Amino acid sequence: MVDVEGFGAWQRTNHHQLAVRRGLYSCLRTSFDRAGIPWESCETEDRGDGVFVLAPPEVPKSLFVESLPARVVDALAEHNHLHGPEARIRLRLAVHAGEINYDDHGVTAASVNLTFRLANSSELKAALAGSRGILALITSNWFFDEVVRHSIAARPGTYRNVTVSAKETVTSAWIALPDNPYSDIVDPARQPSPAAGAERPVLPIPRHLPASTAHYTGRLPDIAKLDSLLVEPGASGPGETTIFLIVGAAGMGKTALAVHWAHAVRSQFTDGDIYIDLHGYDPVAPTPLEQILERVLRALGVTTRNMPADLEGQTALYRSLLADRRVLIVLDNAATPEQVRPLLPGSATCRVLITSRHRMSGLVAREGAARLTLDPLHPTEAYSLLGQIVGEDRVAVEGAAAAEITRACAYLPLALRIAAERVAAHPRLTLAELARQLSGERDRLDLLAADDDESTAVRVVFSWSYRALPPAVSHVFRLLGLHSGPDISLPAAAALTNLTIEQTQRNLDALASVHLVEEVDHNRYRLHDLLRLYAAERAGEDETEADRSDAKLRLLTWYLHSADAADRQLAPRRRHAPLGEPPVGCRPLTFETQGRAWQWCEAERLNLVAATRQASAEAHLDIAWQLPTALWGYFTLRTPWVDWISAYRIGLAAAEQQADRSGYAWLLAGLGIAYRNLRRYDDAIDSFERALDVWRELGDRYAEAWTLGSLSIALWELERFADALARSQEALTLFRTVDSPYGESQALHCFGDACRGLGRYVEAIDYLQQALHLRRGSGDPGGESQILKSLGDTYRDLDELDKAEEHYRQALGMWREVGDRWSEARSLTAIGDIAKILGNLDTAVECWRQALEICEELGAPQTAEIDARLKHAANASSDKRQ
Repeated sequence: MVDVEGFGAWQRTNHHQLAVRRGLYSCLRTSFDRAGIPWESCETEDRGDGVFVLAPPEVPKSLFVESLPARVVDALAEHNHLHGPEARIRLRLAVHAGEINYDDHGVTAASVNLTFRLANSSELKAALAGSRGILALITSNWFFDEVVRHSIAARPGTYRNVTVSAKETVTSAWIALPDNPYSDIVDPARQPSPAAGAERPVLPIPRHLPASTAHYTGRLPDIAKLDSLLVEPGASGPGETTIFLIVGAAGMGKTALAVHWAHAVRSQFTDGDIYIDLHGYDPVAPTPLEQILERVLRALGVTTRNMPADLEGQTALYRSLLADRRVLIVLDNAATPEQVRPLLPGSATCRVLITSRHRMSGLVAREGAARLTLDPLHPTEAYSLLGQIVGEDRVAVEGAAAAEITRACAYLPLALRIAAERVAAHPRLTLAELARQLSGERDRLDLLAADDDESTAVRVVFSWSYRALPPAVSHVFRLLGLHSGPDISLPAAAALTNLTIEQTQRNLDALASVHLVEEVDHNRYRLHDLLRLYAAERAGEDETEADRSDAKLRLLTWYLHSADAADRQLAPRRRHAPLGEPPVGCRPLTFETQGRAWQWCEAERLNLVAATRQASAEAHLDIAWQLPTALWGYFTLRTPWVDWISAYRIGLAAAEQQADRSGYAWLLAGLGIAYRNLRRYDDAIDSFERALDVWRELGDRYAEAWTLGSLSIALWELERFADALARSQEALTLFRTVDSPYGESQALHCFGDACRGLGRYVEAIDYLQQALHLRRGSGDPGGESQILKSLGDTYRDLDELDKAEEHYRQALGMWREVGDRWSEARSLTAIGDIAKILGNLDTAVECWRQALEICEELGAPQTAEIDARLKHAANASSDKRQ
């Protein structure tokens, strides 16, 4: 029985799943035949994400552990080399032998059921998730005892004994990792279990807790209850737990308590603390759990190469890494038990603290979590908190007013902090005046308090601050709730509100002074998730629909024209989609240098992707496709592939819905390049060919030529050099027809690469030199460096290593100048390869190490290859010392 890891992962589309299934059957057929097990002689049953294979009894059982695993690894490696991440395969393989019963519908037997249980066991999934390889093998205890342990070729010492418990099955089994084997143990009968004997990875010690809240006071009984988490389960009788829930209404101080307590006890968690804000109550969809777990696993030292593709694999690896370690995990702002469960460690040595507005009864019932429901502060605690913030002397002088304020704030910590900060920031404002302001809204607050919404209390508090704002400031606050990104810059806020920079600055400062916005960086602001919801509510009630629509369109238009201005710096020679003049009142940014353009894109990346999504949702379809194309220069320089592909897919759908054929082709061509860089060549070629059809339909010969050049590169990567040469020849002819020397340079570059692939090195150098001559002086150092890299590759193939290194280093300097990190890593890798050939292993290792750091940062597909170079170099050094 074989099963594909992460077949149903969210990043796999139907197209990817079809590619996986095609690849799976091709790999199995090839592997079985090469191993001496004729595929045609076997009966197979499709399982969607796997295959059940029944071999005839005359096939020697030893072939399934001596020959087949290695052949499967080879076939999978060949498949994975030609496909992008979403179409690559990591496989679980279960082997058993036994009696089979046939009926009218196929086969059934206890032996079949056992094999399925082994293939789907959590033990096998965890083994593959924690492996650097692509295959995990499990055999039944019978198969190991009768076949594996008698075969030297099967390397029985590399198997590990596990207990599998699934449904009604509890059995012993044996796991091996053929391409990342466990250490060989001489006597497998006495080998330890994986938990006891497997090498434990060195786990970085994460320290993720945010800063504790200033002026913390009270909650001593609650803190005492949390201290029970420190007791070992079963140490002093029943009832202890490893999971604690802090629940309560919004504004009750759940996060403040959790973080305050965690800081107080963090020294007892020697293996670190992990803090995750689940954003369960954000106005947009919460962050997918796969992304959350990926960030946590990276913090625990997991590299891109070893990152499981699906949530199940990530969860298994996460729990394996935390096994028997003492780590405190704080899960903040959880909305549902389902959001929490994959983040719960399996080890009783860890402790979990969860905050939520909901009771989370499912966690209490199933996971045995203890629940602490927060009430408002005791009046004396509230009074003390007020005094800490505004000053004990002021509270002592106006004791009655202070007591009235605490009552008006319903003893809620968040409400008290907002009210107290208002007084602290205005020394001339007396407590009595603040008390009168709060009591003046009593009728309104009574109405709000009748609402069944559990966030009523905090909404009331916000209303106190909101209604005390001057009209101009409250108007800005409302409009901020219409922004879809995680934060907003001062110029963007000015565009949203249609005010000058100076006016916007004054209004934002006023909002920050009463803690209705937070300045997270210089001229960059953020709303707490609850405040964002409240601001949006107020905009819905206090702004007209027309005003709301105008504000959102102003901001989206500002993002579009600012991104276009940045792109004209980052990719000055690229043809840009025509936008026309910005509308009256839109004051987009301009950029004097590439560095400033890049810095702006970097700071605004998440906002720009969010704006693309919002433009699509608001039916501004032209902006929804134009904005991703305006990010072309930034996307190609920094290669944030997830955001790149996400934004381009949104734009593609918008262009298709708008029936804008030119925009549709722009997006297809850009997607093709993203797919090509990720080595998803099937997707890339499909995108390029669809774009070509549109350009030819529109008669746009220049765009057709560029797309032909991009297609040529993808074909070259697949070693289809003759096809690549033909496409680059077509591109060259078209560029000369439309009189584009810059485009002609690109086509000559592709032509030279294709010649190199065909072994025509002298021609390759000639064409590449022609391309370099046309490209120099064009204001495109990035394009020039690409040609230099190709010349270096050609000289390397000719064994002229000095010339190769010279060209690589020239390209490296240019890529660093323009900030192209991905290409910088490629150049460093090539320089390292030359150094290794010349015997300069230390230089090679240093270059590869720098390249690996960049690729891991970017999540680039070259990561595994560079890592393999470093490991091979380390092994070579070790052998030399011995």
